[in-house]
Amino acid sequence: MSNPLYTADQEAAEKLALRLIERADIRAAREQARTGMLEDPAAKTLHGNLALDNALDQWVLALAMREANGDTADPKVIWNVSNPPRHWFGHVYHGAAVAVDNPDNFNREIPVDGDGHYEIDLRFSNNPPQFSVVIEMEPAHHAGLGHNIGALTLQDLLPHADGDGRVIVTVGPEDGGPLHLKSQSGRIQIYTRDSQADWDQLPAEVNVRRLDPPADWKARSEDEIAATVIEDMPAWVRFWRGFKDDFLGFPEPNKLVGPNGRDGNWGYLAGGRFQLADDEALLLTLDPVGSYYTGFQIVDPWTIAPDPMLRPASLNKGQVAPNEDGTVTYAIALSDPGVTNWIDTCGLHEGWMLTRWQGVPDNPPKDQMIRDVQLVRLTDIPSDVPHVDITVRAAQVAKRVLAFSRRTSKEGWEDAA
Repeated sequence: MSNPLYTADQEAAEKLALRLIERADIRAAREQARTGMLEDPAAKTLHGNLALDNALDQWVLALAMREANGDTADPKVIWNVSNPPRHWFGHVYHGAAVAVDNPDNFNREIPVDGDGHYEIDLRFSNNPPQFSVVIEMEPAHHAGLGHNIGALTLQDLLPHADGDGRVIVTVGPEDGGPLHLKSQSGRIQIYTRDSQADWDQLPAEVNVRRLDPPADWKARSEDEIAATVIEDMPAWVRFWRGFKDDFLGFPEPNKLVGPNGRDGNWGYLAGGRFQLADDEALLLTLDPVGSYYTGFQIVDPWTIAPDPMLRPASLNKGQVAPNEDGTVTYAIALSDPGVTNWIDTCGLHEGWMLTRWQGVPDNPPKDQMIRDVQLVRLTDIPSDVPHVDITVRAAQVAKRVLAFSRRTSKEGWEDAA
């Protein structure tokens, strides 16, 4: 099956966004935002200062992509908020992200008018990733977390799929059936999210059409889109720059806060900050509690993820070795401790960590999801934690590179098992 991410709409949106961020007026707005970031306490730290421009560039490109696909009368399905750089469509895309971008996720965005009517056509493979489609009221200037007003998950959708794995979800302000997302007046963003429990899983095909486009519609000019990016940028950067300050209450380092339920009841997350010396590891033992998807990752002080292709800065359900009792023990460390489920900090002594459970059974034992968190010396890691040698580690990385490369190939997952 060809790559459902490799679409003409994706190519057009990326080319437009890449032109937008190089415009002199948008560059000037970016520099103004950078001045504010320099006053942030994170900019006074080693890792925060080194990562400042990368975080800002990721935010600016994510905003440009959001506005490149900002027409609710003619919406497209666009993959946004994915921080690793990629080379496809004949151009280099730098990566765009906001807070704790998950490398297991394909976050696609659909802008809609809350008073309009839409159909979202989905097609799932035989082994789909965990999937959700979430409808949110959009804050002004996109500067904030939207207010969730509805969600459907893979478990809601698959029972209604036809023999080809197709499902149609409707969107509109009226009440509807089990495959309807009820909207409200105002600017709305719909997000579809494929969460790969294994990087060989094929994301869904997603298409959208508006059923009642305005009769007087005309496409926006590039200058009009650029003006909106410039107008939105101060609030947008200010929000994502400050996200870290309120996230989970800015907890003491080396503790996990949670698990907290996600809006719309489509999963759980737990997270916190890590702070490690060269010779330390943070050991975390978690219980998947039968979830369809679980994942663990680290990000930098601005909550931007490192490039996950060559370094195991994240691990999902298909990439870990469980303990004998079914729990999973992760080791966050700067250097390879020989633990199978090593989370590489990619040179960071401090940053954020986040773990997610999705496709969770009803009434999970929340008090069992986080079993243990402890800071240890590398030399004191217990022997009963699963270990690997350098040969196995090299094979893990090689498999990671091959699987990751599929997402930017036109052929995509055709050669996957």
